[in-house]
Order: sequence, then C-alpha cells, then structure tokens
Amino acid sequence: MSLMNLRLLCLAVLGLTTAAPAMGREVITCQSWRHQPIDVTSDGRIPAFVPDRGWVSVHPRGVEGPRPDGHCSTEQFLARLAQTTIVLTLRNARLVAFCAPRDVGPEDVEAIVLIDGVDLQRILVDAALTQPADGTPRRDWCSR
Repeated sequence: MSLMNLRLLCLAVLGLTTAAPAMGREVITCQSWRHQPIDVTSDGRIPAFVPDRGWVSVHPRGVEGPRPDGHCSTEQFLARLAQTTIVLTLRNARLVAFCAPRDVGPEDVEAIVLIDGVDLQRILVDAALTQPADGTPRRDWCSR
C-alpha cells in the first residue's frame, strides 16, 4: 500500500469516527479505570478509581445474579462463586475497560465491563452464575 493510499485510508477512518455522533449513532466510550480485583464486593461490584471523582463502585450492566444474603445456602454459594469468578477474571486480565458508564448513585456506576475485550456479562451468563437483566422473571437460585 502506497503512502498516499495509507493517508487516504486514515482520513476516511477518522472521518467516519468523528461523523458518528452527527449521524445519530450512540458513541460508546470506554475508560480504563484503575480497579481493585481483590476487593470485589459480595454483590459483584468492582471498586474502580475514576479520575476527577475518586473511588466508585462499578456494577456490571445487564446482569442479575444470586444474592449473598439469599434465601438458601445454594443461592449464597452461587453468589460467592460469582464473586470469585469476577476476582479471578480481573486478576488475570491485561485490560479492563468500563464502557458507557452511567451514574446510579452518588458513588455507584453501572457500566459494560470488558475484560480483555470480552463482556463480563457474557462470562457470568455463560457460567450460569447470572442471568441477563432483560425483563424475564428472576431465576429461583435455590432450585438449582
């Protein structure tokens, strides 16, 4: 590829990425905030340091899981297993990105969490440790 063709390709890509907001498309921004994988809370929230804001609690968007204070020992165990899965996945990650963050409280943020490019929601749903928060009735974790 000639230098001229490479320049034209770069300009075309730049034009497409800067035109996306004007075309009415949602632009998803991702931040690589510093996070603490060892301190993931029992409900799966990830402590992350946001510049100009400080420490916040990031909840992965789009999932509902077993609760640590659930009705039975099975639900409580699955909640601990989900927490451990998140901790181990974060600990082994090369890049963690928090995408399309949305404030849900003074120190709480909900975001799509990408771990080495894979959505944490997909990891947890595929492991049957959460269910998508898509309006379906909440799973009875005690019947598993």
